[in-house]
Amino acid sequence: MVTSLALISLDQSGAGVVSSARTAAQNVVAPIQNLADDAINPVTNFFDSLGRANELESENAKLRRQLAAAQGAVAEGQAATRQLEEIKGLLDLPQIDDYTGIVASVVDGSSDNYSRTLQLDKGTDSGIGIDMPVVLTGGALIGRVVAVSKTRSTVLRIDDPQFGVAVQLLQPDRVGPTGFARGQRSSTLLSLSTLDSSETLTKGELAVTRGSANSLFPKGLAVGTVTRTVDPATATQQQAQLKPVVDLDRLDLVKVLRYKPQAAP
Repeated sequence: MVTSLALISLDQSGAGVVSSARTAAQNVVAPIQNLADDAINPVTNFFDSLGRANELESENAKLRRQLAAAQGAVAEGQAATRQLEEIKGLLDLPQIDDYTGIVASVVDGSSDNYSRTLQLDKGTDSGIGIDMPVVLTGGALIGRVVAVSKTRSTVLRIDDPQFGVAVQLLQPDRVGPTGFARGQRSSTLLSLSTLDSSETLTKGELAVTRGSANSLFPKGLAVGTVTRTVDPATATQQQAQLKPVVDLDRLDLVKVLRYKPQAAP
């Protein structure tokens, strides 16, 4: 005890001998401590990883599924965009850049189980109004604005049962029949009714907005692709369905178009 008190007193008084001894001891002990850490840490990490093996495997599997889904959605969206651009070039359809708009972020989905909607982070303060079309870059129709406040907008998605739009089917070398696409309560696919029941619908054919007079949507926005071939000799056109060209559950940025319907002549 006397020796300890003496050392403490010397240390508090700033005696150089104590400081030098401490420094020398640290220089000797530090390399040994580093070697011990290098030897012990891998063993500790190994046993820690054993305890979390199931958790890590589950996280890895989840990340792999998310990555695969994201890659599939990107590939699907890119393919649909390329197809739309090729058809637009052939048929001289308007481009999405032909219309001014407001870029907004999707901040939330539906607030209830009865509707399929999106919440945007912009509203009337940014120039957004009721019934404005909402699209994805490249020209895919997402929906239309149904409610708006100063800083928020609610978009009714195209797969909601309350949503409907006149469409034009496009084939590689010609314009196909016209029809009407509507959302379905029991499916994320759109039902398609065509006006010409004698036309065969081929799987993969693209449906775009018709853009007729008084329509809320401009001409040429991609809506969906026919899910399977429908032969009028064996089935009615009302059994046709469209798959939206984009994954409506995986949206980040969208564009709200400042579009005014053209009056009927």
